[in-house]
Amino acid sequence: MYPDAVLAWNNLALADTAIQNFSWQIVAALICSLIVMILIQWARRRTTWRAPIWSALLVPFTGLAVFLLIKRTTGIVDDFPALYRVPLTVLAVASDQLPQPVRTPVSVSPATSGVPHLFLVVDESITATELTLHQPQLPTTPFLYSIRDQLLDFGIASSFTNQSAGSNIALMSGTRPEDMPDTAYKTFSRTNLFQFAQKAGYTTYYIDAQQGGNGLQNFMSPEDLKYIDHVERPGAVHPDTPYHQRDMLVAKRLAELAKSPKKIFAYVVKAGAHWPYARTYPQDSTFFAPVLSPRSIYKDKERTLNTYHNAVRWTVDQFWRRLMGNITKTDSTVILYTSDHGQNLTQAGISIAHASVHETSPQEAAVPLWIWDPNQLTGKSPATAYRKGYSHAHIFPTLLLLQGYSPVWVRKHYGPTLLDKDLAPISKRTFLAGDLFGRGAHSLIPFEYAF
Repeated sequence: MYPDAVLAWNNLALADTAIQNFSWQIVAALICSLIVMILIQWARRRTTWRAPIWSALLVPFTGLAVFLLIKRTTGIVDDFPALYRVPLTVLAVASDQLPQPVRTPVSVSPATSGVPHLFLVVDESITATELTLHQPQLPTTPFLYSIRDQLLDFGIASSFTNQSAGSNIALMSGTRPEDMPDTAYKTFSRTNLFQFAQKAGYTTYYIDAQQGGNGLQNFMSPEDLKYIDHVERPGAVHPDTPYHQRDMLVAKRLAELAKSPKKIFAYVVKAGAHWPYARTYPQDSTFFAPVLSPRSIYKDKERTLNTYHNAVRWTVDQFWRRLMGNITKTDSTVILYTSDHGQNLTQAGISIAHASVHETSPQEAAVPLWIWDPNQLTGKSPATAYRKGYSHAHIFPTLLLLQGYSPVWVRKHYGPTLLDKDLAPISKRTFLAGDLFGRGAHSLIPFEYAF
């Protein structure tokens, strides 16, 4: 389907892993295709009936019609035969040209100097319900649970979308829930976090632990690079470092930036617990067993959960242990933490864990959300944090507030922050299943969890 093609096209770097993961399905499909072709040839030799030669034109004409339907209308082509749907949907996605307008300049000056070192850490595929913070009997994040009184924990929050790219670009751009799906592409012209940070006197960093090369992801464009002073990719700088060590390199780098004499704003995309889960933690750190093989995704529910829980124990708990051990109160640092989306961990067999558009589980949008503020620069203590009703939509205005912009101006233009004293919890939260820009099948799903 179209959302699947978008997801695949945006993750071409994982093509080799996908091929290995689904190798037997690919081989089975090829064998079945070969058998069908043999049967067709066998039947053809035993009948005298022949279709007119011009009927062969029906195949390309039908293909063209399906392609135009995908590109020029909102028609859903999910029920077309795979012969047409799969290659033409991929072609449509590959040929899509998203707009790249100039972003709107910052129209206001900060009212105060802001937090000296401000980091937004966006993890990958971390489901809030699987953390010890929210499930004390599950020892996935024992360190974080032991220091929970140091966190401004806002509970189980809802993400913008159940896809990485949509959530990240929305977080960067201040996309509002009422804009989703963003069929007008307002996200690309909105003033982004880096612009506000530069206006407030920060040196801006974008740290991407997922990419091993120099490509852009998450719908970012060269326009966004204009407002980023430093782009860092640990996987490109240290190509021989195992994938599971990239987040530890991020923790080390953030600790260095926290000691900078300059004002620093950093947006971090962690490697996190990205599928396949087994590659995201060292094998000698296996705590839950039995587990999946390093190249496997869904084989059975028990192994899947164990493997995922090992990934969380390493990439979340160990990451924070190292990070907090190297940043002190004198570093004047505030870190806001969340994830791009969660994972549907309720199913067995070969199943998509996020980015689904049919029968979507709210668990795909259940993300953690907390602030670590060792020097209480936010003016809010952990004991005052309310743990219900929060979402990704609270993050952008919170960061602007911490950068020094007027609370009145921020709330008027971007809504409530996590630090508002009079914040009423949002009783009805939704997230977007499917593409942020409404391409292909998509729907707004109520965020009501019972998992």
